Amino acid sequence: MRNGVYLTLILFLGVMGYFVVNGLYLDNSIILASVIFLVVSLVISYLTTHFKKHMDLSGAQKFINVAYITLFALYGIVIGLTVVNSVIIESVIVRFGGIIFLSASVILLFGLMIFMKQKLLKGM
Repeated sequence: MRNGVYLTLILFLGVMGYFVVNGLYLDNSIILASVIFLVVSLVISYLTTHFKKHMDLSGAQKFINVAYITLFALYGIVIGLTVVNSVIIESVIVRFGGIIFLSASVILLFGLMIFMKQKLLKGM
């Protein structure tokens, strides 16, 4: 049962995180958006790596987890690269927000790698 709660929390945090971060990004609050993305990414990575080891997840749960976290990480990479490489934005602080987006995406991908190693590649 705990794995289902973790998966639900991951999905909920991802959806809410996307809407909050995207809203802040569109309002040009890039630093706040990047910090919230980092916090959400840390929580999602924590939940992803702490699924119960003695309970097997169904194939659908594994697919949803991998696909969802990959999309969320790709969103962070695209936003991060857009902010870092933006010609219009010349502020060093705003570019630092892009670096935070990229760092959070790396954290997500690292958590996903650990999840895949534990749950998908355990028979190899």
